Amino acid sequence: ISKMVAESNSRGEYSKTHRIVKISTILLVCIGIVGSVALYFGSPFFALAMKEEKAIYAIQMIAPSIFFVALGTAYKSYYQGVSNMIPTALSQVTEAIVKLAAGYYLAVLFLNYGVEKTAGGAIMGVTAGEIIATAILMIMYFYGRDKKYEKSDTAEILKELMSIALPLLCASVVANAINVADTTLVRSRLLDGGFSSDEARFLYGAYTGYALTVFHLPVGILATLGVSILPVIAGAIAVNNTKKAQTATDIGIRLAVMLSMPCAVIMYLMSNEILTVLFHNSSSSAMLTAIAPCVIMMCVTQITSAILQSAGKIMLPFFTALCGSAVKLSMSWYLIAMPEINIYGSAISSNAAYILVMILNLIAIRKCLSLKLNITAIIIKPAIATVLMFGVMYISSNYISAILGDGFVYLAVMCGIGMGAYVLMLFLTNAISVKEVRKILKG
Repeated sequence: ISKMVAESNSRGEYSKTHRIVKISTILLVCIGIVGSVALYFGSPFFALAMKEEKAIYAIQMIAPSIFFVALGTAYKSYYQGVSNMIPTALSQVTEAIVKLAAGYYLAVLFLNYGVEKTAGGAIMGVTAGEIIATAILMIMYFYGRDKKYEKSDTAEILKELMSIALPLLCASVVANAINVADTTLVRSRLLDGGFSSDEARFLYGAYTGYALTVFHLPVGILATLGVSILPVIAGAIAVNNTKKAQTATDIGIRLAVMLSMPCAVIMYLMSNEILTVLFHNSSSSAMLTAIAPCVIMMCVTQITSAILQSAGKIMLPFFTALCGSAVKLSMSWYLIAMPEINIYGSAISSNAAYILVMILNLIAIRKCLSLKLNITAIIIKPAIATVLMFGVMYISSNYISAILGDGFVYLAVMCGIGMGAYVLMLFLTNAISVKEVRKILKG
């Protein structure tokens, strides 16, 4: 939807833009209803498939959120297509606040009704957050749009929409099926490795609840780069502006690399301190250390996938992701069942899988789109700055710890020292110039 909106807007076809939103909303509402009903009534099947029979109530509580996510997607995509990220930002911040507040309140409310009901109450906060986020997007759209516009050919829009949406829908179904298979595989292989059901649940919960929660923070933030760059490239290609598409591609990948590399270093070196400050529990620190390098590959994969899709290569990111999934599932199956590796096998396989996907996407951009990539500026120079950052933080950690002790202040000072060294080296290697910084600040 974002791609179609960006293309129609770049051509000045504003009436078509609003018809795209209307038709997309109707389709998404139908899909959302089917998805919510299927998940609610299929909750026993999904819970048993993941070998977590106690999750039935939680799955039922999150099922309605599918409908509201689908409903809000058309309006969110419209704003992304016209490069107005304010409504998306407002809805997501509000969603996060409501999700936290409602989830906490409902979890406490159901605390005396058992673990299953308590988990369901916490998960219900997600549904509440999605309802509010969708309402904000719809209100802003209907009150802000130009109500006077000519009708455009519905059949033409529907045909164009389905030509993009159907392949993506099939890809999404397969991708989510792989995610379910991965979750099932992790738990079943832990059991095969000799762990009891409670031990397997503890390891999986520690990995996903603590390590992956921190891991996905920078990944989620940097995902906005892909969302922002898609309409720019799609609009540029729609009017044959190759130079603009090339510039947007270079900037997008450079930013993804330059912002993800220091995040990976901080999570790798400071995993114990991060988890202690956030959760007062550092038992998953080794897990976070193991998955930390994957931040770089995942962030670059996100931006490169967005670039390929915005340029019309809709299914290509899916096929590269499919190759990565095959690597991840096969490695996880082999490694997780080893008692000495256990859940760390999932982190190792994720690193290997995303290295492959990242390389395949970069090759595809170079060959299929005929867009040149300056590897020195995009990867090598930020990598040099990252090595210096790692060395400075590693050498200074014991000295700073002896002065400040452990805790938030120590973590903040170490991050400041590391980022200072990183930014300094970026300027020294000319990975980023003062002129570019001034241009970004003015823009």
